[in-house]
Amino acid sequence: MKLEKVKIKNYRGYRGEYEVSFDPDLTAFIGKNDAGKSSIFNVLDIFFNGSKPDLDDLSVGVDDKEIKISCVFSDMPSEIVIDSTANTNLSEEFLLNKESFYEVSKIFKCTEKTIASSPEVTILAHYPSKANMNDLHNLKIDGLKKRGNELGVTVTDQRISSLWRKAIWNSTSDLELKETDLKVDDFDSKAKKIYSNLESEYPLFFLFKSDRQTSDSDSEAKDPIQLAVTEAQKEYMGEIDNLKKKIQERVEQVAERALEKLQPKLKSNPKWSFDYKLEDERGVALNKRGSGTRRLVLLNFFRAEAERKISSSEGSVIYAIEEPETSQHPNNQKLIIKSLLSLASDEKRQVLISTHSPELLEATPENSVVFVNAENGDPVILYGNQALILAAESLGVLSNQKFGSAKIIVLVEGISDCIFLEHAANSLKGNGNVGFNLNDKKVLTLPLGGRSAIEKWIDEDKVKNLGLKYAVLIDSDRTNEDRTVKTPNETKMENWKFSGTVAFCTRKREIENYIIQSITSCTYDDFDDAKQLIAQTNNIPKKKVIETYWIQMTAEQIKESGKYNDEQGVEKNEILEIVNALVNL
Repeated sequence: MKLEKVKIKNYRGYRGEYEVSFDPDLTAFIGKNDAGKSSIFNVLDIFFNGSKPDLDDLSVGVDDKEIKISCVFSDMPSEIVIDSTANTNLSEEFLLNKESFYEVSKIFKCTEKTIASSPEVTILAHYPSKANMNDLHNLKIDGLKKRGNELGVTVTDQRISSLWRKAIWNSTSDLELKETDLKVDDFDSKAKKIYSNLESEYPLFFLFKSDRQTSDSDSEAKDPIQLAVTEAQKEYMGEIDNLKKKIQERVEQVAERALEKLQPKLKSNPKWSFDYKLEDERGVALNKRGSGTRRLVLLNFFRAEAERKISSSEGSVIYAIEEPETSQHPNNQKLIIKSLLSLASDEKRQVLISTHSPELLEATPENSVVFVNAENGDPVILYGNQALILAAESLGVLSNQKFGSAKIIVLVEGISDCIFLEHAANSLKGNGNVGFNLNDKKVLTLPLGGRSAIEKWIDEDKVKNLGLKYAVLIDSDRTNEDRTVKTPNETKMENWKFSGTVAFCTRKREIENYIIQSITSCTYDDFDDAKQLIAQTNNIPKKKVIETYWIQMTAEQIKESGKYNDEQGVEKNEILEIVNALVNL
């Protein structure tokens, strides 16, 4: 199984809901200290390794007192064994989400003083909502038989729950599929085996932190070896089980001869424990070496793993390494990223790193870079060229870094503005209203987190140092139609234009006001807080409004929403003007 995404809700700085996507091979997180990189690794450790968050990890001031961690997987097993007589798969069980991924959540309920010792587990599934079809995983075999008989369906083996579910679902032409959070605790015991057996297929997750202890027995020294032990145990689990079975049989034979009516029961499974001490060829313990050498133990382990042939029987592994460059000379940093890339090239390995190293960034593939920024409020997570530019600027390597094929940069306030411009340009081009979209002309939208951040990039010549042409788009924040009085944003836009910058300010209050009301089932005018009203009406986060509704707008609707009359009463189109200006910059 491959980890596609993690969704984080109310964990530390991730107040509200956030989504982080991973490259199938290597993902490199860049960002300033306290931006939220470590939090991503921590929630994965909680999810995969069964630990629980602290009460202090709950985001400050949230109304919804729960921490929710959701992992989204691809490459699921084609078949899941329920027991010796029954197999099934996630697709036929309707346990995949709309994108046909397996999405499972762990929810930790919080009070003012405590946090739940164990999480509530849910599966987000594109699931039947039709009456008599929407509760089949919760029914025991007798309930399934009764439901099936009522619907006149039969199965080849009446003892198998999965056959009854499939037959019942197949009895109707429209199951009215709807994304639903299914509580695993509500499942019948046989259905729960689907979850528990799939859980055993999760990737092994190993987290190596940057702020490690330095004793001879600490995890930095032991984890690489213990990881090898864990994988070896997993590889030989079949032989271990056979050995346990033979021992049990021998004990039962002895008991049968000696004790007659007393039956021995295995009190606990055998504990397989292996302990190692790391010394060099002189017999010097690891904790007596320098910090750089101790960290190189990790590098050498990765090297060994990358070179080792992986048998088809092994599962997948995720390595999460915080700041692998710690205590390393620049030459060693280059060796580290080379080793990590080699490790990540194996299809059963995923590597996640966080780094502040320019050397590691320059050697990292562009599609692997993720920029995490919380400087201007809530975390912002960016990918690809957008991430690369901000990551390079953050690490001070603008002159040495590549920016793909971008020729023009549009500075915008947030990710929603990127979606707004890109969808408008694509739709208008597809309708023949403009000759090019942003991609055709290598125009890259760059969300900086607000007007003040855009000002900083312009005033400090950060954007000029990119060596690319640039433009600016900001919201007007206008609350009425009296254009004789300019808003602060409109004044700033005029100043930028006066100094030669190509700059635009929305005529309406903000980009959400351009969404037509019929799509949102909500009423608002050009200067209302449309984002707030749409979010409240449809019960979605404000930051999701554009990505939910603007992308439904057709080219004709986009043109209609952009119409205005200039001072001479001539009808013009604001959105067409902006797109044409950007692609012809």
